[in-house]
Amino acid sequence: MNTLAGLPDVESLRPGGPKAPLWPEGRVPDFQPHQIAATTEEAAAPGFDPGASRMPHLQWYPAPDPSVATDACCVVISGGGYDCCCDLPAYRPLVAELLRAGVHCVNLTYRTPRPKGLPIYKTAWEDGRRALRLLRPELAARGLNPAKTGALSCSAGSHLALLLALSSRSPDPCPPVDALDGTSQPPLAWLVAMCPAYVLSDGLTGPNANGGEGATLDPLFAVDAASCPVCFFHGGADPYSPLGSTGLWRRLRARGIHAELHLDGARGHGPVGPEPFHRHALGFLRRIGILPPSPAEPSAADALAAVEAWEGARRNGTPRDLHLPF
Repeated sequence: MNTLAGLPDVESLRPGGPKAPLWPEGRVPDFQPHQIAATTEEAAAPGFDPGASRMPHLQWYPAPDPSVATDACCVVISGGGYDCCCDLPAYRPLVAELLRAGVHCVNLTYRTPRPKGLPIYKTAWEDGRRALRLLRPELAARGLNPAKTGALSCSAGSHLALLLALSSRSPDPCPPVDALDGTSQPPLAWLVAMCPAYVLSDGLTGPNANGGEGATLDPLFAVDAASCPVCFFHGGADPYSPLGSTGLWRRLRARGIHAELHLDGARGHGPVGPEPFHRHALGFLRRIGILPPSPAEPSAADALAAVEAWEGARRNGTPRDLHLPF
């Protein structure tokens, strides 16, 4: 098994080895021939054959160095507007941070572009739920802990990850194809969600028409007792409104579920860099017990007041940064 220590640099960090197919051949639900399961890098490579890249799959990154390895696992879910899986190059330094902290990582490549005649997320949600079911025995085989398995995501990938994290008890989006689909979806234990898209009613398929002001959360996100802790990153200048993140943060907190919020006043759309990720995302994993230690949590009233002040400043055209590590 390859380890991070054997890689020459972060730019060489990619998922490798066998691609584990998510579905039995010929039984992919809602199959549409225009969809592929490939990253943008793969699709742009010379000789790429779309016909040979229809099957969504899981593929592992190199394992952490044994001296730091833990029993935690992260499912890496790329964004791309449900039109492609484009984020893996930007994720490399973030995945490297997880590997250096001892977290094992596996990449999910779901079907894109958007399906025709169906909700934009439907085939990806089918693939995501199936992936978590397939992952359960693989975690056991690798000595990893399902209770410490979470996800890293961005944009449309965060929309998909939030469906998996917050709506795990919702009915399956497609009829079962075999006995595996009759089992429950294993819940995620945690989620780092960067700039989730399509969360609010004024932007269910694109950027928010009114900046999220006056919009409501999509009822598709069924926050319940099974929902996991979430660490949100969002930019105040993001056309996919940060009010989606603040709204979901409130809903999680109202349920007594640990949620953290990191808002950069002037930042636009896309993944965060390695420094804030190291400081805040790894800190989140320590605070919820995935990585030790976990500091004490400040008051809920202070957190709510800070979010309301940030939203008011953004509304008044004076965006600023806010980091709520609790």
